[in-house]
Amino acid sequence: MALEVWLAVAPILLLLSFGPGPNNFTAMYNGIRVGAGSAVVAVVGRNIAFGLLMLISALGLGAVIVSSVFWFNVVKWLGVIYLFYIGVKAWVNASNSLSDMEEGGVVVPSTHVSRMRQEFMVAISNPKAILIFTAIFPQMLDLSEPVTTQFLIMGVTFMATEFIAAFFYALGGRQLRRLIRSPKGMINLNRGMGGIFVLASAFLATASRV
Repeated sequence: MALEVWLAVAPILLLLSFGPGPNNFTAMYNGIRVGAGSAVVAVVGRNIAFGLLMLISALGLGAVIVSSVFWFNVVKWLGVIYLFYIGVKAWVNASNSLSDMEEGGVVVPSTHVSRMRQEFMVAISNPKAILIFTAIFPQMLDLSEPVTTQFLIMGVTFMATEFIAAFFYALGGRQLRRLIRSPKGMINLNRGMGGIFVLASAFLATASRV
C-alpha cells in the first residue's frame, strides 16, 4: 500500500474506531472501574476478535454471514443477550462495587484476562464489525496492488486505532469517576453505565444487514 493511500485510509479507520459502540462503552466502563491503563490492556481481547473477523471476511465467510438472514441474526442476538447481561450485572452490582474500592485507588476482583475476555465477547458478537470488514474495507482497496497485503495493513492500522479510541473513552470514564466523590454518585454512575449497555443491546437488536 502506497504511503499516500495509507495516509488517506488511516483517518477513516480512526473515525470508525472512535464511533460510539459496545466496545468503546466497555472501555469507558473499565476506565471508571480500574483506570485507563488496564482498560487499554483489555483491548487486546477486542483486537483478537477483530483479527478473527477480518480473517473470516478475507475468506469470504463474512459475506455469507452478512447476506444470510439466519446467520446474521444468530450473531446479532448473541450480542444483544451478552450486552443486556453486562448491563443488568452492572446495575445490580452497582452498590457492591463500592466495597471493592480503597481510598485513593480502585481494587476490583476482575483481572486483565477477564476484561480481555469481556472485550472479546462484545466484539465477536457484534455483526456490525463484520459489516466493516466485509463492506467497508474492500472499498478502500487498490485493486492494482496486492490485495492481501493491503488488507493486512488496514487490519493492523484498525487495531492500532482501536487502542487509541479505547484509551480516550477509558480516560473519559476515569475522569467521570474523579468528578464523583460521594458513594451515592458512584452507585448512580455505575447504574448509568449499566443502562447504557442495556440501551446498546436494544440498539443492536434493531441492526439490519443494510
